[in-house]
Amino acid sequence: MTRGRLAAGAVAALAAAALAVGAYFVVGWWHGDGGSYAPRRLVARASVTPKRSLFGQVVTATVQVLVDPRRVDPRSVAVSGRFTPFQLRAETDSTTRVGRAELLSVHYALQCTVAACVPRGPKGRGLGGATAFTFRPARVVAQGRDGRTIRATAAWPTFGVQSRLTAQELALAEPRIDNPLAAPAVTWRVRPVVLGAAASVLAGLLALGAALLVGSVALADGRPLRVLRIPANLTPVERALRLAEHAARKGETDESRKALERLAVELRRRGAPVHAADAERLAWSEDRPTAETVAELATAVRSNGAR
Repeated sequence: MTRGRLAAGAVAALAAAALAVGAYFVVGWWHGDGGSYAPRRLVARASVTPKRSLFGQVVTATVQVLVDPRRVDPRSVAVSGRFTPFQLRAETDSTTRVGRAELLSVHYALQCTVAACVPRGPKGRGLGGATAFTFRPARVVAQGRDGRTIRATAAWPTFGVQSRLTAQELALAEPRIDNPLAAPAVTWRVRPVVLGAAASVLAGLLALGAALLVGSVALADGRPLRVLRIPANLTPVERALRLAEHAARKGETDESRKALERLAVELRRRGAPVHAADAERLAWSEDRPTAETVAELATAVRSNGAR
């Protein structure tokens, strides 16, 4: 095992993990499972529709509560409100999933036919009158997973009630804005599904390309994972012999030639010129040193006492 192979294996493992994570999110997006959004705190919002109504018309007041089920128990959410002078005709609720969050919606059907809701004009007359109403904030209470009680409020928007007694209301039957602004339909030059799929495939190819480039560079490192350590108590001649034998067994021609040249130098220092010449001849011969030729030289050197 070399350092290059180890590094290339690590790069391949990281690339495979990155592709697996990317595929998980792409598959979830493709099937429309939503993202991972969930609020850290309870979020409450209140609305009234329509924003302008006729006297006696039923309006719908809605409170929406968004919670993270991991922090708040959705079944413990309770919503309350006061709608004076309006009377409650019906109450319904529904729950939907938004990413990792739970959205609880409570709908109140309200109607007011008492004198307090009669629209008044500029001089207190009913003709042409309009009155603005704002309810007291709705209260939300929930139970946290840690046992704490969570409280929140949702402010109601202001809405208007108009009289039915003007000529315009009698003609149109309900308030209407002339030339209402209609938003144009959404169009795309490229469909989002096609663009998302192409971007996902391109990202995967880029990740694979980067992994191949890094892996090819890492594989060029042929250094062994464990460096050969020669005992320090050996003589210089024996150390050179061990290095030459190891390089020859591994087929490392350059390292083998260097070790044999070092052996020749040490043998001359020990007064063995014949063996030094044999080592130098084998080091720089036309044929590369083999394990057999190096072993034969090592046997000759050791048997003649050149240590």
